[in-house]
Amino acid sequence: MLALSMVFVLAAFGAISEHWQPSALRLLVTAVVGLLAPLFWPGSGATTARTAARVVGWSAAAAALVAAALLAFGGPLQRVGPVITACAVLTLMLVLVHTLLAVLELHWRRRSVDAQSAREQASRTAALTLALLGSLPLWGGPLAQRLAADHDWLVDAALGISPLTHLAVASGNDLLRNPWFYQHSNLASLQVSYPGLVWVAGAYGSICAVLLILTLAGRRPQVPTLNTTRPHHRKE
Repeated sequence: MLALSMVFVLAAFGAISEHWQPSALRLLVTAVVGLLAPLFWPGSGATTARTAARVVGWSAAAAALVAAALLAFGGPLQRVGPVITACAVLTLMLVLVHTLLAVLELHWRRRSVDAQSAREQASRTAALTLALLGSLPLWGGPLAQRLAADHDWLVDAALGISPLTHLAVASGNDLLRNPWFYQHSNLASLQVSYPGLVWVAGAYGSICAVLLILTLAGRRPQVPTLNTTRPHHRKE
């Protein structure tokens, strides 16, 4: 279902029939799959270990789907190295997103919500949050520009916080110089700085490492306690 949805959305954007710049196509495909993947999240497992395995497995599967789509649609213009870089950052991003999604799902399950409803609510919440953060250069740009006189760092923050910016950096694409963004984002007319690829990958990698440590810490076996109570013998 994720693959079919990806094909339909990419066809609507003209990615299959039109000629795209290689970096712009990498950005488009990673952004589309990154936004759709939480909606098709298969759900948490019975244990923490199984949930962690699903998070990593589902994120890696979505990134593999991106790589296959880029090599299929992009043809010889798509080089393996840039595709791997874009998919690696997407994998780290999706691990973080699906981890938070699994936490939300567990939270709603504990509030007496059935498993399917909890999964659907968590999936929609994660996808909506990702879409809002991704579009931050559009709706947050005017506010950042207005406050830039006293806080000039807000302009770079409005661009640097966006997951779409992170995917653009990983794809080697100048996000604000794309025709649509150049026409609709006020940040395109300002002097801004993109976060570096090392910073983006390091930030996601560090957060994922912390989540892994917390997961392993939560699996520590409990030391069994000795039962010191004496058996009660009933008198005949």
